[in-house]
Amino acid sequence: MSPLSTHPTPGSLIQGLLPREHGVWFQLGLPLVTALFVSGAPASALWLSGAAFACLLAHEPLVLLLGHRGARRGERDSGRARVWGLLVGTVGAVCFALGAVTLPPEARPFLAMPLILGGEVLLFVWNRQERTLSGEVLASLALGAWAVPVAMAGGMPASTAMTLWGTYGLSFALATLAVRLVIASHRPRAHRTQLRCTGAVLVVALLTTAVLWALDSGLHPLRVVALLPVGLVALGLCVALPSPRRLHSIGWTLGVAGTLTLVLLGVGLS
Repeated sequence: MSPLSTHPTPGSLIQGLLPREHGVWFQLGLPLVTALFVSGAPASALWLSGAAFACLLAHEPLVLLLGHRGARRGERDSGRARVWGLLVGTVGAVCFALGAVTLPPEARPFLAMPLILGGEVLLFVWNRQERTLSGEVLASLALGAWAVPVAMAGGMPASTAMTLWGTYGLSFALATLAVRLVIASHRPRAHRTQLRCTGAVLVVALLTTAVLWALDSGLHPLRVVALLPVGLVALGLCVALPSPRRLHSIGWTLGVAGTLTLVLLGVGLS
């Protein structure tokens, strides 16, 4: 008889199969928490949130099975990746079906947003382009798109839910740009002054355009201010260009700024 210790435990099953990038938890969690707060977290919103997290958890097994983590690791962990991927895929499909059935009819068309964007992310993964700037921005938009039907589950108008998604989409795009700029600026023969000016101009232009549009649209003042926390941190990173050794601290700083966005949006939308 085989000893009981040979059976995989939950901890051993998921070991090494969780998302590597800690930032994706913020990119999915912050918009979802905001949407759940403003929607009142009805059953449909909770089911769709479960489906969203299942999609996130299925990413690393998929990448491993595609061979993007190396042949040695693929041979070692492919069995666990299949089991874990099948498990979270089944849970995600069930959650999505239950959420779609209980979702208000006017919100159901917006379920296409995370599905279409997620399909485009899969194409980037297939072509090994998920680590490019466009790939990372697209992934953040796909994760944040789950907040739209979740927010609408509580009766929020589509335009308001899209504003929620757009606020986080801009914030995460600016954060991604700033982090990649910091890394690029410390490579050999990098033109730091040129990178600094280009990054700062881009951040200021995008942030100014978004704020002017929000003011012109007559949005609640807190919803306008919610555009600023991550954007200002991103601007500071583009100007200072700190050492990549501080990426851990940079990540937490952006996380705190994103949490402030959550508070401002939550109050402004409630």
